[in-house]
Amino acid sequence: MRFLAMVAGAGVLGTGAYVGGVFDRGEYYAMAPKDVEARLADMNFGAEVNGEGSDEAIRLALRSRGPSLLRWDVMVDGKRAGEVRANLAPADTGTRVSVTFQFAEGDNMMGLEEDPLVNDIARIAMEEKVDSTLDGRAFDKRRMQARMAAMIAANPGKVATLQKSLRDNIDKEMLEAERDFSEVDAAGEYGKPGSYGEPGSYGKPTMSAKPQRPADYEDTHADGGWGDN
Repeated sequence: MRFLAMVAGAGVLGTGAYVGGVFDRGEYYAMAPKDVEARLADMNFGAEVNGEGSDEAIRLALRSRGPSLLRWDVMVDGKRAGEVRANLAPADTGTRVSVTFQFAEGDNMMGLEEDPLVNDIARIAMEEKVDSTLDGRAFDKRRMQARMAAMIAANPGKVATLQKSLRDNIDKEMLEAERDFSEVDAAGEYGKPGSYGEPGSYGKPTMSAKPQRPADYEDTHADGGWGDN
């Protein structure tokens, strides 16, 4: 969940006002859909998420664009972490833009990629990115964190469900790891010659045995070395 952790930061400590529901039906922008599309097509993350002087580990890869929908993959260290969609709908002389987010399945998600609260928190980060891009302003991390904090405070039931799911998934993974270890140990894998410090052969050298040179050793030592008969 690196993307979620990096964009949220201290989200639960955020301050500021939050008007709930403004993005639920899509935010209104006084631009034609084709102009919204053109501006969003160049959108990407920079220092606002990755930090100053970073190699931009988190970025957006535009997969498709059109006057009604743009779609990106969220890439974290070169791997796909989720999908973002911006739906564009004409409204009066402007455009309403609604954003959706879905995490991709992955081991680092601990089985929480389908959790609504987890995806909603990431969606808020994307809504702020879209809003700042279309308004032509800097990404406002405090505004994003305030909205995240408000969502978390307004959904204690979802938070409790998320915490339980996380605990259950961790317990499940620990049990599976213990079972795998026990199965390997029962098969004797840790007691065979050649494993974890055990010699590969129990043959013992004798005083009369002449050292045998390795197959790839060259007889270039000054006194003949292994090649001296």
